[in-house]
Amino acid sequence: MKTRLPKKPSLKRRLLLNLCVAIAFQSILMFLVLYWQLDYRIWLPVSAFLTLLLLIVAINWFLAPIVDVVSALETGVSAMKDNDFSITVHNKQYEELDTFVQFYNDLSDVLRKERSALMQREMLLDKVIQSNPVTMILTNDADQVVYSNKAAQTLLQVPRLEGRSLAQLIENIPTAMRHATIERRDGLFTETAHGETVIYSLNCQKFLLQNQPHHLYLYKNLTTEISRNEIALWKQVIRLISHELNNSLAPISSMTGSAKKILRQQENLEMLPDMLDTIERRTQRLFEFTRQYARLARLPAARKQDVNLAEFVSDIERICGVITRCEFQVDTLSMDSAQIEQVLINIVKNAKESGSEPDQIILIVRQDADEVQFEVLDRGSGLGKEQLLQAMLPFYTTKRSGTGIGLPLCNEIITGHGGRLRIGNRRGGGVRAIFTVPMN
Repeated sequence: MKTRLPKKPSLKRRLLLNLCVAIAFQSILMFLVLYWQLDYRIWLPVSAFLTLLLLIVAINWFLAPIVDVVSALETGVSAMKDNDFSITVHNKQYEELDTFVQFYNDLSDVLRKERSALMQREMLLDKVIQSNPVTMILTNDADQVVYSNKAAQTLLQVPRLEGRSLAQLIENIPTAMRHATIERRDGLFTETAHGETVIYSLNCQKFLLQNQPHHLYLYKNLTTEISRNEIALWKQVIRLISHELNNSLAPISSMTGSAKKILRQQENLEMLPDMLDTIERRTQRLFEFTRQYARLARLPAARKQDVNLAEFVSDIERICGVITRCEFQVDTLSMDSAQIEQVLINIVKNAKESGSEPDQIILIVRQDADEVQFEVLDRGSGLGKEQLLQAMLPFYTTKRSGTGIGLPLCNEIITGHGGRLRIGNRRGGGVRAIFTVPMN
């Protein structure tokens, strides 16, 4: 058997009750005036005045629950502005206000739960940031520190940074890094501290926080990481050189011994020319291998000159046999045309060796703000995840006859021009290689 809930009071009934009381009061007054035959000129204004007072009292009585609810809602909204969502409004069971009050309470409950979850996430994020070895400093537009982590306190040797000027705090850090911080310039900086070389990375970012400009400074000590990577790289170089030397010296040694045996016995002399040719090919391969590595180590600085860009692209189209598309208005570009030409030859060569059809290889040269972009597209087999991660590393190659020098050499050339080289897969298959050359 279902239990019937008591019916809630209604403001409509409350209003009707007020009106009925006022009408009854006015009727009683009029009846008394008529019954006692009182003077209308005196008692009618008195009756109207008394009825008006009664109506004022009745209206205040009628509006009391509405005023209470509105006042409670006003207090609750003011508390929400101060991030306090704990206030709950209690309705005096009037059905006209029930939906409105319930909506406010549900909204307050949702915001309270969201605030609690947000605070927990902020606490977790703060713990992660505080334990992060990367130095993090956040400043407002007035260059005052508003947030920092423990690594920042260690680097600046100050127990508390918040509220202090960053310009004063960085007076004791290494000179190059201090100037870079003042200029908000990204890059790597090498300093000597206590007889040891220390390499720092600085990254500066500007963004809006609560509609106010802020600056985030990230300092990272790369000395240990770079040393570890250098050791790993040297191990890889030694393995690669050892493998290449063994591949060349083992057959040379074997064939030399066979040639000596043939000369002693004076038999099968007709085999000597083939053996000597093989030894010559392996020696030439070893020479080419060492020459490629020496070329990377001895890459000259870029000799920039103003180059007619349209003529340069036309030459690349003829040399590489690739389709070109020009989207630039600039006439000349300051660059080392021989080095940039070598970069494009290497990238187009990789595109052709990827299995792409020749007519699917496209070179796009476009102007973007203050730089010129060179983009090579193909429809080859693409690159795997590991290949994308290690493509720019020296000595890394997936080709049997590759030396792992091509892309690192290209990257070194582009970096020397103040640009950057990026490699990625295309939708639908193939590779997208793009590099930039600043116009200034």
